Amino acid sequence: MIALPLLLIGCTRAGGEHQPVDGEATENGSPGPASAPVVPVIDSANDRPLPLDTYLVNPDQLSLINKAYTKSVSLCMARFGFDHKPVMDPPAPRDSDAPKTRTDGRYGHQNAQLMAKWGYHPEGGFPADPPAPGAARKTSPDMVTAGRGTSDPEKAFGPGGQVVNGKTVPYHGCMGEAVKKLTGSADGDLYDPQIAVDVKMETLVRSQKDGRTREVFAAWSRCMKAAGHVYRDPLAAGGDPEWKNSPLPGTRELEVAKADAECRHENNVVGVWYAVDFALQEKAVAENAAALSRVKAELDRKVKAAGQVLER
Repeated sequence: MIALPLLLIGCTRAGGEHQPVDGEATENGSPGPASAPVVPVIDSANDRPLPLDTYLVNPDQLSLINKAYTKSVSLCMARFGFDHKPVMDPPAPRDSDAPKTRTDGRYGHQNAQLMAKWGYHPEGGFPADPPAPGAARKTSPDMVTAGRGTSDPEKAFGPGGQVVNGKTVPYHGCMGEAVKKLTGSADGDLYDPQIAVDVKMETLVRSQKDGRTREVFAAWSRCMKAAGHVYRDPLAAGGDPEWKNSPLPGTRELEVAKADAECRHENNVVGVWYAVDFALQEKAVAENAAALSRVKAELDRKVKAAGQVLER
């Protein structure tokens, strides 16, 4: 395959797809990716695949694993005489156009209609404040021991071995037992293992710093300045701390978001960014083939185990 072109600014959008040309050096002087897909002309990449997708827990798998984990912990706690379900972190808000194969969108807000209505807020605005600490469920020391394998409040987990209500607590408690059912080890990775997380984050950061991406970011920034908004790149606009000050978007946020979407469209920001990201991920998958093959096998086993837990 041929390398990604360095600049794709000011291109017409009617052609649909750009054919790549021979690659050039990136901003830091290193060669560009050895291969890349045709650079698409798109406003959203949420319906586009990425090479790492198959090695990372997707939203459906995340839901399945969480349900199986909750059920396993609850059944274990019931053996010790406790009616208890673990409190799972609520899922991050997901807009209606969020990718189905990834838990993160990677390229920020990409739907112009949603941005015009909700700015950089999730659909419906930020959720209501969580309940006050006093509303949390109370747990006894024995319940904590059964759940975590330790009675030491300074430790997240312990070796188990204690006797609670006539039953011996397993290693890392009922939480460890549930993790073992799903991963084969009480110390297993319930979600993405570190190698998969590292590759995902490394390629994301590199895609943001790549010379080709920075070039369209600069064009986007000039477009935004012409509209009266000064931001160095789309990440700065979406991450403006002002947006967190209210549960619903204000007038300025909506104006910035509308201009953001228009400037992304005008300069094919997502198309170039996605193509650079794709090429980096493709290269990273090849370089970490053995490790990621094990990650995929572990993920398949985990999903199968979760299904079996829920069928019982």
